[in-house]
Amino acid sequence: MKTSSVNLSSVTTYRFGGLCKNFITIDNVDNFSKISEEMNSNNTFVLGKGSNIAFSDSEYRGYVLQTDFNFINLLNDENTLEVGSSVYLPDLSRYLKKESLEGGEFLLGIPGSIGGALKMNAGAYGYEIGRNVVEVNCYDLDQKQLVKLDPKSINYSYRKSSNLNNKVILSAILKFEKGNFKEISEKMSEFNKNRKKSQPPGIYNAGSVFKNTKEYYAGELIEKAGLKGYSINNVSVSSKHANFFIAKKGAKALSLYKLVQHVKEKVNDKYGVMLEEEIQFIGEFN
Repeated sequence: MKTSSVNLSSVTTYRFGGLCKNFITIDNVDNFSKISEEMNSNNTFVLGKGSNIAFSDSEYRGYVLQTDFNFINLLNDENTLEVGSSVYLPDLSRYLKKESLEGGEFLLGIPGSIGGALKMNAGAYGYEIGRNVVEVNCYDLDQKQLVKLDPKSINYSYRKSSNLNNKVILSAILKFEKGNFKEISEKMSEFNKNRKKSQPPGIYNAGSVFKNTKEYYAGELIEKAGLKGYSINNVSVSSKHANFFIAKKGAKALSLYKLVQHVKEKVNDKYGVMLEEEIQFIGEFN
């Protein structure tokens, strides 16, 4: 376990964030016995790879906790894996391909960790990670104990989970289907090509800003509202895909926040739809 002062701009894909004097890295389950008694789900933010997160530019006064559980173990049932919460999703996707396991091809282009993916039920191209979950191992910050959750108690729905808000995800048991190596490779190439064609490169963006629903695609509504390319102080709606916002180097988190509010307002005025954010704003944005 390591506690340090960290500039949060160095640990998020948007490169936003002020100083955090209580940045804790956990690399062993036993470390939880050493963390401060004061820590709970109200004053502790659990950070993965830092995508879909925008910390405010001022100092973050709570605790930020990041796990360092970076392992993939193939279990006795060869379709089942134990995966550490810090595993990078593209690495998991490539591992599954190597083992000829299908259903993880969509993970290749998502710039996050398995912990974050499990919490928000990450998905793309009709796939969702929640479908592969057998069990999630967590530490409950409020009860101060280790817990195991099954998919039923997590209650996965579109980009949502229940029961994980006050927990630090440590690892998960995931099950995939045996597939054909060549077909898996082809699907991964196809998904990759689609992403490159339709989405801006990963630097200084954090993935989709708003959630899609069965009724609408957020990017389509933003584009139809004439907001592609619209910018506020070095943060702009991508001209390639309107549900991605790009921040230039040196941009401020507050500018992103203002742009998100502006887009929500304009889309609501035009279509009577209040877009729901996929990105999380952490800290003071008044």
